[in-house]
Amino acid sequence: MFTFGLSLFGSTPSAICGQTLPPKVIENLGNPKYSGKDAPELTFKQELSIPLEGGLYSFDVDDAGNIYLLDIFAAFVTVYDKDGKITGKFGKKGQGPGEFGNPICLALSKNNRIHVLDRSRKTVQIFDLNGNPLDHQLLGSVGVLNSLSFDSAGSVYIQHMLARAALKEGKRLGPQALGLSCLSKFDSQFDKVMDIDTWEESFRRKLSSREVLYVLYHDVFCYQVGSDDSLYYGHSSKYEIQQITPQGQVTRIIRKKTKRIPTTQEDLANILEEYPDLGQAKDSLRMSDTKPLFADFHILENIGLLVGTYEDEWNDKGVLSCDLFDQNGVYIARVTAPRYHLWSQHGVDAEKRNRLFKNGKCYSVVPVEKGEALALVRHSFELSWPQEKRPGLSD
Repeated sequence: MFTFGLSLFGSTPSAICGQTLPPKVIENLGNPKYSGKDAPELTFKQELSIPLEGGLYSFDVDDAGNIYLLDIFAAFVTVYDKDGKITGKFGKKGQGPGEFGNPICLALSKNNRIHVLDRSRKTVQIFDLNGNPLDHQLLGSVGVLNSLSFDSAGSVYIQHMLARAALKEGKRLGPQALGLSCLSKFDSQFDKVMDIDTWEESFRRKLSSREVLYVLYHDVFCYQVGSDDSLYYGHSSKYEIQQITPQGQVTRIIRKKTKRIPTTQEDLANILEEYPDLGQAKDSLRMSDTKPLFADFHILENIGLLVGTYEDEWNDKGVLSCDLFDQNGVYIARVTAPRYHLWSQHGVDAEKRNRLFKNGKCYSVVPVEKGEALALVRHSFELSWPQEKRPGLSD
């Protein structure tokens, strides 16, 4: 949520890997291929709701539907079965084995190991599915840890931020940036393979008085690993999502022609109404002049790419307006998805997406009451077409 002079740094994957073949670029217009009665419909059906006490969470789901939920503030993990029943808990504040200093993200690897990023200890803590500590990896060469995700080969993508003092000579930032964020790839032993992309940290602005302001509607960086181990990533300062191979070769760039939506005082009023705890920090908040070109994106297996937008943001239906792209990167329809919890007073300065599509289900942390309770909700979803407009494989 940010428009104050974004600058990108570093080499692109194509430059790192000596790419020889140009990527396929899919240029989409502002209107989808199908609309009205000709358009497909993406429908969601709620199957499960687990009450949460509020706060900040990170979670993942295994192939059996068991949910592993990290309570970031309380520093412990709760395990739920596919019916929402608690089957275990582990972790606590501390410095010993299986204890957390400042846990920030939880992710499962393909070999069913639970990994928890610990910011203050700069480590990845590794557990089995029963919560028994197995190992830990010190990540001394990275900045402030933010998130991680695995591919099927055990390689891991880690998003982190380097402060100004940690930048190498020649790396310059804008005067209001606090650091340089980076997405890096590591092998299964957590040795760095390459840096994928870098961008100025835009959740906060540094003023000449040394005051730090939190920015509403800042731009966001999103990334997802597909079932074929392709990485999809993009920064919302441009409506552009790149797809790269595990070797770092850019194979596809998906673009859509669109414009940024101006912010209004009504947006601020709606944010403070929906998240009243932000009112306590109102003097430290600033709102960008315009909204990002997208809010998030998710890979829907066998369907395509679902990109959340800010169009009709404050509708009374409780839905998020989305662009749907098919598996070839073609913008095929406008659809909706259930809204979910995007930020809080504590999460405004960090990437907290709170949504996961996995194994044909959609898992989301959603607000139940304004500014109060949350719930972890599971939906099934389905894409249905008008019978006469169902596309064939060659379309």
